Amino acid sequence: MINDKDDIARRIMGQAKAGGSSLLEASELLQDPLAPRWRIDSRVVEFECGCRGERCLKVFGAKNYDPIIFRDLPQQAVYDYVCERHLAGMNTIVKFGGYVDFAQWVRHRRRALMGKVL
Repeated sequence: MINDKDDIARRIMGQAKAGGSSLLEASELLQDPLAPRWRIDSRVVEFECGCRGERCLKVFGAKNYDPIIFRDLPQQAVYDYVCERHLAGMNTIVKFGGYVDFAQWVRHRRRALMGKVL
C-alpha cells in the first residue's frame, strides 16, 4: 500500500518541478515544522489543529463552496469537524452556498455529497 503522506509529498514536488520552482524550496516546505501536518488512515484525514474529514472515493455534485480536503485526489475527504481556529473561515466559505454556518451545511448537505442519502 502506498503511504498517503508520500503521495502528497510527491504531488507537491511534481507541482514545483512543473511550475519551474525550486525543488529544494519545495522539499524544505515539506520538512518545515510550521507546515501543516496531517494524519491519514483508511477512514479519516485529520490535521494537527483538529480539523477532520471523512475519506470518500467519490463526491456527488460538489460545488466550489463545499469543504473538501484534497479535492479529486485519492485521499479526498469531506469535512465533518472544523477546529475553533478555522471555523470562522469555514463559515464564510459555506455561506456562498446559502448556508448560515458550517453546522447547518453538515446537517443539510454533507451526507448527500458523500452519497449516504437514502
